Amino acid sequence: MIADGTITPAAEPELVAETPTTATVDGNGLFGQAVGGGLMDLALDKAETHGLSLVGARNATHLGRIGEWAERATADGYGFVGMVNTQGGGLSVAPPGSTDRRLSTNPLTLGVPTFDALPFDLIYDAATSQVANGKIYEKRAADEPIPEGWTVAADGSHLRDPEAYVEADAGAMLPLGGRTAGYKGFGIATMIELFAGITGDGPVAGEHDPPWFNNSAWFLVFDPLVFTDRSRLTTRIEALAAHLRSATPVDSPGPGARGTTAKLPGEPEHETTADRVEHGVPVPATAVDALNELAADLGVAERLA
Repeated sequence: MIADGTITPAAEPELVAETPTTATVDGNGLFGQAVGGGLMDLALDKAETHGLSLVGARNATHLGRIGEWAERATADGYGFVGMVNTQGGGLSVAPPGSTDRRLSTNPLTLGVPTFDALPFDLIYDAATSQVANGKIYEKRAADEPIPEGWTVAADGSHLRDPEAYVEADAGAMLPLGGRTAGYKGFGIATMIELFAGITGDGPVAGEHDPPWFNNSAWFLVFDPLVFTDRSRLTTRIEALAAHLRSATPVDSPGPGARGTTAKLPGEPEHETTADRVEHGVPVPATAVDALNELAADLGVAERLA
């Protein structure tokens, strides 16, 4: 993206519109992680003063894992709602009943601070497609077929080949809900497309057809203690968690259950983080090879083992 001029490493984000509780930022093609960090600074400052803020961004390239921004909000005691589109680029998801790529994976992200009622904050961060697009790249790297229910081929059948999906743009992702209830994920994704386009004041799918994705964002940050107090909130969180965890498990819950006990939003990520801190972060050999190749292309002396 840098080579193609989509990411401009030395760019400066620009504040293009602002009120006491709202703002719109043009990232001007800077790295998305930097645009997102600045956007959250702005959102948290406004929420601290007014209890609520709504900020948008456009031309933010790749904002990364939106859950990171939710975690930053909840760590400071704030709730978070995030919606992101790709300004018409990187389309991968077909509407129900079609095989044409018309939307991106348009994630929805929600965060609630638990104030130590749980050992983690509640964070929901998920694509509005059956799975995140990166899951197919993982299958490609592992030389494994795409699981049933994730994708659809041009003839309406299941697309199994991740190489064809990635390199030939074959087929499309199914919206969340798949063949049974894909209209639900499609409806959410459509509204996210517009919400992010409105607050970022950037283009939406169908309006713009760039060669790369380029995030627009809708970030809402709010102080839950404006509406309730800490004691009542933690009591509700504890009661809800206990209620959900009391559900009787079955012997064969299916892959979506992640085990026999239901995991709360943010719990799997909390457990993974603890494991990575203790044991390190595993990096697939294919990623190491790609980084080595990039290092060689850029003339970087140090190489990855």
